[in-house]
Amino acid sequence: MVSPLNSARSSPFTQMKLTRKWVLVGVFAVLAVTFGIHSLQTVNVSKTASPDLFHSTVPANGECSAQTQSSQGPWMVPANYLNYDHPTTLGRDNLQKDSHYVTSFPVAGFTNKFIAYMHLIYQGVLSNRIPIVPPIIPPGWVPIDAGMIPFGDLFNLTNLRANLRSPVLEWTDVKLLKPNASVQDENVGDDPTLERIGCWSTRKRSSFSPTFVGHAENLLKLDLSFTRVPDFAYFNETDQDEFHTKFSSLAALTWPKHPHPSAHDRPLMAKSRFGARLPPEDQLACFDLLYFVSTGVKRYEFENRWSPVWNTVGTHLTFTQPLMDITQGYLRRALKIGEKEEMPAIITAHIRRNDFKFKCKDGQEPPCYMPIHKYVEAVSEIQKELTEKRNIKATRVFVSSDETELSFWDEVASLGWTFFNHTAEQTIEKYGDWYPLLIDKVALSSGVGFVGTSPSTFSVLNARRVEDWNNGITKMLNYYI
Repeated sequence: MVSPLNSARSSPFTQMKLTRKWVLVGVFAVLAVTFGIHSLQTVNVSKTASPDLFHSTVPANGECSAQTQSSQGPWMVPANYLNYDHPTTLGRDNLQKDSHYVTSFPVAGFTNKFIAYMHLIYQGVLSNRIPIVPPIIPPGWVPIDAGMIPFGDLFNLTNLRANLRSPVLEWTDVKLLKPNASVQDENVGDDPTLERIGCWSTRKRSSFSPTFVGHAENLLKLDLSFTRVPDFAYFNETDQDEFHTKFSSLAALTWPKHPHPSAHDRPLMAKSRFGARLPPEDQLACFDLLYFVSTGVKRYEFENRWSPVWNTVGTHLTFTQPLMDITQGYLRRALKIGEKEEMPAIITAHIRRNDFKFKCKDGQEPPCYMPIHKYVEAVSEIQKELTEKRNIKATRVFVSSDETELSFWDEVASLGWTFFNHTAEQTIEKYGDWYPLLIDKVALSSGVGFVGTSPSTFSVLNARRVEDWNNGITKMLNYYI
């Protein structure tokens, strides 16, 4: 059965085939960073609030003072919500008796993992629970042996906590994980570090099994049983193929100490891989997947400017300073800007190709892409608007794409637009398999203008970052309408 995660809405990255001397920019296929130079090990990364490469990453809506006021709150220190100031062999040993937590697990590509984790954090806020965010793990268009990376090594959780004024934990805060742990290391039933937990499944009711999260179980040393959420939790309560659920219903189902009556005595959906048959528990509520969740107004509502999830959580998930510092070096070299020169205002563009080639209008044959000249027109419109309304002259354009054809990049170069050559930069050799994508992602968020490819979730999130962080102007191009 094909999951909706594999549709056009899903991760906008496709596996990049690194060929010859030109594996260019926007290598969206490589996704799974490991902060450690020349190795796959993660180093400790500062998670302090940090400025954007060219502009402040604090949203320009007065929240800077709110962040300053809340920077000393107890929610800023993860250890305040755990028994110990370090991860323990068994995660349960670290959970405070009178606290309640919620978690879910990584599925699909990088962008969809980010969206699911954004939903997890929002669910925690809504249900009065402390979210525990898992690492980002392959697969997801990167080699399966690329290694895991803690979410907080990429996204600034200090900034998020300060704005939410509530705690956000990571599994790496709670449970001791091997530094070289692999999703391919299968659990064994007699492992003393294996923890058995009863969880909820949000899988559509026409499916008889939960969403596969075995890789996360391997990494986190968990053995999960699953119970399906009740009918009232689904966006459409009568459609057995409905795969969207509602935040408010999930909050009622898992409200600490006083959950909705439907939480009790529900039939088991799936026993664990080692035969455990545990009902969902109260202290640590867990869900197999929280990607397909909305407030109940609209499916995939995170794509909308009014999205409560984005405006509550996503806008505050700025990038960490080390990742931005690396990216600024790449941009300076690509733009031929010296270290002491002021960075110019730029417009960025994400040109999604690859799997979109087969999504044609009626009567058309592949490849079916938005022509480059449409992006040129959109860039010109943004440049004109920036000049007229903000007196900003943004003549430089940075492009990222999953396209591998040299003719495409020759056309981009002929426009005078800039991109990264990760082969020449030896990005993978220096930093690891996740970095080509991450560096492109940070660069795309650094513009005063952005042109994206709809309905790519990768483009949608970059548009929101440019709008919120840089007060930028964005345009989304849709081939299908």
